[in-house]
Amino acid sequence: MTKTRIAVIGAGMMGKNHLRTYKSLSNVELIGVYDIFPDACKAAAEMFDIRAFASMEEVAKNVDAVSVVTTSITHAEVGEFFLNKGIHCLMEKPLATTEEECQRLIAAAKANNVTLLVGHIERFNPAVEQMGKILSDTSKIRSLTAQRMSAASGRITDVDVAMDLMIHDAEVVLSLIKSKVTNIQASSVKTKENEKGTDYITALLAFENGATASLTASRITQARVRTLTVTTDTNYIDMDFIGQSINVHSQGRMPYVNQDSIPEWMNYGLKGSVEQLFIPQNQPLQAELNHFINCINGKETPRISGENALEALRVIWGVQKALGLSATSEIATLKIA
Repeated sequence: MTKTRIAVIGAGMMGKNHLRTYKSLSNVELIGVYDIFPDACKAAAEMFDIRAFASMEEVAKNVDAVSVVTTSITHAEVGEFFLNKGIHCLMEKPLATTEEECQRLIAAAKANNVTLLVGHIERFNPAVEQMGKILSDTSKIRSLTAQRMSAASGRITDVDVAMDLMIHDAEVVLSLIKSKVTNIQASSVKTKENEKGTDYITALLAFENGATASLTASRITQARVRTLTVTTDTNYIDMDFIGQSINVHSQGRMPYVNQDSIPEWMNYGLKGSVEQLFIPQNQPLQAELNHFINCINGKETPRISGENALEALRVIWGVQKALGLSATSEIATLKIA
């Protein structure tokens, strides 16, 4: 079996997660790692017994594909460099920081006929995969509510909570509803510590097909919450990202064999049921990296293309713009042309 030669660009915490996972895949030859900080690069290389590259040029001469796990502002430069050299790229989210940068990466992947996969890892959560199957053609989505909340963390401090956390749910919601966003409303919570209100944001999205979605992301909530609920025309579904679980709630009239014999007080009787689905557990990062290798080998097409990732970013930019439209009100509205 021919193995795909891989390197990871970025030796931070998430970069090490990629290195560890690639090391466990039988269809991958993990060649090395590159980071602009030589000490971090050397330490990661020693940890995984791989090569510490001195430059991106050196990487490109020795690999078929890379995972780009660097700071967001470098994604366009790093991704474009490798794509234009015919190297397949898995770009950690977000794809880039501007529309123009995203379009450059998409164009480079197409021009060089290489894979561009964007690392929205929640799409590889088995519960999300199952939710997509449930909603694919059997139910009409009326509304979704997503909550992604936790306490303050030093993991990411250079972007607001919408770009840090809400973007995960924005991408998942877009993949489920499959309709154009026509309107965005957003509100934020301001505290003494953060008067800009960038640590707790709620957004309300309206879609062309009539569905709505409410997204809340927080870095000031003293509990870790990752949930998605869906109201359809036939049932109510609640999903837990962390527990990788789904419950389907439905309600209907009580079935009576002889309607004439029903006591008057039972004429309004309703029956409710809750079905807890069995979902095979997996490791989302391992599933994502396996998918990347399959895309490279022509066995699958990217689940999150550059275009998909750009649509999610447009939602987040819309939320940010809505919050900045009014200097006096916590609530602002942005209409999408």
